[in-house]
Amino acid sequence: MSLWPTLTVADVDASLAFYSERLGFKPDLRLQDPQGRTYMGSVEVSDTVIMFESRDPGDRSTAKPGTGCSVKLTILLPQDYDIDAYYSGLLAKEVPIACAIGNRFWGNRDFTVSDPDEYHLTFARQVRE
Repeated sequence: MSLWPTLTVADVDASLAFYSERLGFKPDLRLQDPQGRTYMGSVEVSDTVIMFESRDPGDRSTAKPGTGCSVKLTILLPQDYDIDAYYSGLLAKEVPIACAIGNRFWGNRDFTVSDPDEYHLTFARQVRE
């Protein structure tokens, strides 16, 4: 069984660029409508796919994309992954940091970034059993 989160975003192209160019995820899918507007796309990180979609014009939801949805994604990194080097690289690319890197009392070393739609992604690596 796999879970592919789908985030409703204001601009699918901007999200694809952020996740692939700034976070280093692998671009996977980009679907365009007949007018050439990207309405769906995805990136891969390890064995997880994160989908992005523009809001369906027929959707009567009052929630705003991104800020109206309370979704936080956590990406658990392997034990041998250099989370500090990755964090430093994201700082160099001026990726917005929502929570600075640190060791947490629950046993993770983690940090959180904010994407263009203000979704939060936490990158975590376990530091103790």
